[in-house]
Amino acid sequence: MFRVVWRTAVLSAGAAAGTVAVLLALAATPACVKAQPADPRPVPDARTLLDGYVAEALSANLAIAQQTAALRRADAEVREAGGRFLPSLGLNARYSEFSGVVNIGNFINPAYSALNQLLGQERFPTDVSATLPFRQETKLDLTLPIFNDALFAGRAAARAQRDLVGSTRQAARRQLAADVQQAWLGYATATRAVEVFEATLPVLDENVRVSERLIGAGQATPDVLLRARAERSDVVQQLAEARRQRDAAQRGFNLLRNREPDAPITLVSDSTLLAMPAFDRAALTAKALTRREELAQTAAGLTAAKAQERLASAAFLPNLALAASYGVQGNRYRFDQNNDVGLASLVLSWNVFNGTQDAARREQARAARDEAGYRQREVALGVRMQVANAVDAVDAARSNLTTADDRLASADRAFTLVQRRYAEGLATQVDFLSARAAYTSAALNQVITRFAFASRVVELERVAALRALPD
Repeated sequence: MFRVVWRTAVLSAGAAAGTVAVLLALAATPACVKAQPADPRPVPDARTLLDGYVAEALSANLAIAQQTAALRRADAEVREAGGRFLPSLGLNARYSEFSGVVNIGNFINPAYSALNQLLGQERFPTDVSATLPFRQETKLDLTLPIFNDALFAGRAAARAQRDLVGSTRQAARRQLAADVQQAWLGYATATRAVEVFEATLPVLDENVRVSERLIGAGQATPDVLLRARAERSDVVQQLAEARRQRDAAQRGFNLLRNREPDAPITLVSDSTLLAMPAFDRAALTAKALTRREELAQTAAGLTAAKAQERLASAAFLPNLALAASYGVQGNRYRFDQNNDVGLASLVLSWNVFNGTQDAARREQARAARDEAGYRQREVALGVRMQVANAVDAVDAARSNLTTADDRLASADRAFTLVQRRYAEGLATQVDFLSARAAYTSAALNQVITRFAFASRVVELERVAALRALPD
């Protein structure tokens, strides 16, 4: 086709101008500017596709795996705190060899021997051998707390810490869900930009070749070729930057999925991009205040601060515990009633005065509790502000969609008019190239505006906690 057009173009300057106009028009038609690779395989809509990517990232992301491990650790700490209320039973055994210790028999044996002589009978043993401590001591030790307010405070603090870790993990998962969608939208935007420039570049190449032929035929001046080359160089530069951004977005998206940097990413038709149905600002705010993990974090922090206050106050109360031991002791292992040893104790401890240290610690805990309460109120106000800003951003982006469509339609009509005038020799090449650039810019703006709207919908979804996260 190009060969036929060229033969027509060498007949007259007007025909040559028409040839260039026809070629450049290919770069500005919606089919070229919005070209997307054809794929015979059915693809889901954007919502279904992104739901799948979000689920994949939540199960494979390494940062979330770290949060999950931290939650398991917090659960174990809660079980440890609860275990302190249960009795503790331990086996303790000792066997010793002595050297240089005092043998009580050295004092008792002479006395017994003298008594036997006085009585004239061997009624008392004279071979007593007894050392302290005994050579062996084996016993079971049992301890049971009866009253210790610090244990209750410790258990409450462990539970609050677990709730804090759990809400932090959920906040990270919600942020990851938004980041995955934003990263996909960034990759899709860059890909669409690459497609626009790639569709335009072949036509600009042909424009350069036609300009060279027109100059060779004496029907155009060198400035025509220079402008054609400048236009092509500009598009080549934009194409290189768009490809760089696309590749960087691909690597960033795959990092969130814990996949190889060059793993393929599925795209869908722009017509299936996320849409935001009608919403009520007050309802979104109420939902955010109920479901946002940041508020759960502040609640857990306040509970932990109250637990620390109780722990500090526990120093002013007595502690009561039961201690019991049972076992055998002696110089030999003999398991009979003569060697059994049992001990039971009720232990009371009470710190009466500690140099005002306990009072100072309690005051610190109360101040920390107040800080946590103020932080909770501050976060609630921040959530309200985020929802309001996100709603305004979605409204503005929705109105921008109409503006972008109008701009593209106006640029299309303007280019059509300039194209006809250029074909009739009534417009310059500068006018034609300017109209083509305006059309391409409007097409790119429409792509960016569509994806920007979807991006703001994702942000509203995050701040209003609209997405139900899978377990």
